[in-house]
Amino acid sequence: MADVKTVDSSEIVYDPILRKKKEDVARMRASLLACSDDPTSTVSAMKTITVLRVYHQVARVIQYLDMMDKIEAKLYRSIDSTLDRMDDANPTTWMQLLSIQERLQKNMIESHKLLQPYLNVEEFNLSELTVNSIDNTSTSSSILDRQSRDRIRAGAQNILSLLDSGEVGSDD
Repeated sequence: MADVKTVDSSEIVYDPILRKKKEDVARMRASLLACSDDPTSTVSAMKTITVLRVYHQVARVIQYLDMMDKIEAKLYRSIDSTLDRMDDANPTTWMQLLSIQERLQKNMIESHKLLQPYLNVEEFNLSELTVNSIDNTSTSSSILDRQSRDRIRAGAQNILSLLDSGEVGSDD
């Protein structure tokens, strides 16, 4: 019975976003370790790592926003309580109010600055990365390139439409 081990509670992740982040980091490691001297595997691994890195950063932003919401809820409750207790006739009240207002505005501006890189996601160019990844996969795994497949598909459609319209005669 001395060999019985219990589950380490620090290993169990209940938050799906945290679990996803851990899985993504593990997948990034696996992609990096799967790289060989073959340039195509390196390019594929780098694309995979880049996409997972973007997901990871977006998960961080979501986590950040969740935490900021909790902090702000407590902060606003505290400020609301303080505002209710402030004496309007007290000359220092307006200085305190201006200070609170200035800090709230500064926090809002700083919060926006932290999120700015994620609002301008052009640097990631996800749509191009995805399309290129799909094109590379289909091209390397098929005999014909995309243009050839499209020509064959168009020709087959023409033949089918001729058969449907009855223009192709029988040898009677």
